Amino acid sequence: MPVMPPWPVPDLKRPVDIQRRSAMTTHSHRPRGWAARHDVLLYLVLAYVISWSIWPLVLLNPVSSPLVPFGPGLAAVLVAVTAGGRRELFGLLRQLGRWRVHPGWYGVALGVPLAVAGIAFGAAVMAGAPVPRWEPSDLLQVAGSIAVTVVIVGIFEELGWRGFLLPRLQRGRSALAAAVLVGLVWLPWHLPEFVSDPGQRPLAPFAIYILGQSVVLAWLYNSTHASLPMVILFHAALNSYARFFLSELQGGGPYLVAWYALAGVTAVLALAVTAYAGSRNLARSELKPVH
Repeated sequence: MPVMPPWPVPDLKRPVDIQRRSAMTTHSHRPRGWAARHDVLLYLVLAYVISWSIWPLVLLNPVSSPLVPFGPGLAAVLVAVTAGGRRELFGLLRQLGRWRVHPGWYGVALGVPLAVAGIAFGAAVMAGAPVPRWEPSDLLQVAGSIAVTVVIVGIFEELGWRGFLLPRLQRGRSALAAAVLVGLVWLPWHLPEFVSDPGQRPLAPFAIYILGQSVVLAWLYNSTHASLPMVILFHAALNSYARFFLSELQGGGPYLVAWYALAGVTAVLALAVTAYAGSRNLARSELKPVH
């Protein structure tokens, strides 16, 4: 009889609500140490401490900024080992290998972010931003940005936020509530970026953007049966497309319009996937993973 993992990694063959109950049952049948009982609190403290401790280096030398996203992933690894040992660590890392999903999910992970960022840029053009003249080499630039962001931002952030934190917060509450909670944790984690570069992200639309994106990523995670590669690819693509389009805007009104459009489209997308998949599980079975 197979041994169930000690934390709620969604199973490929069972609905999310059954996974949640199974994970809770598994935990209740064995003694748990302090770290296992307070794994979420321990994770949040470590994720913030590790990440924010690097920010003084970034303020002194902006080249150090790629080190910041390592915090959530490193904290997840440390808490997994402390709370559950090698088995829990393997359960966490195993999610990174779930790339065999229906090809349609790759289209979602790469195409939806392009549409979101493109609509935001279109709104900026309507607000008076000039239309740039792009070159074929720009496609290589975007592809390279996605690849780098997958490694530096996607893997380490998403291993923590969605791979570790989201499944735990889904115990005993709806997936939508858990996704919003992750977003509320994820948002202030970016605070040092506002301190170091206040003009880069307007706070109000950025908050909406983060909360909406958190719901969409939770839907993607649950709908692909815990495929972190899909979540990572979506996150990296959205960051890269938005950076590419918004870099064409040099501040001012169109830049602000683009940010509000980005927030609005992301919020609508979050509402759409919730209506489509349901708030309890944020998952449906129309697109099956490839076994």
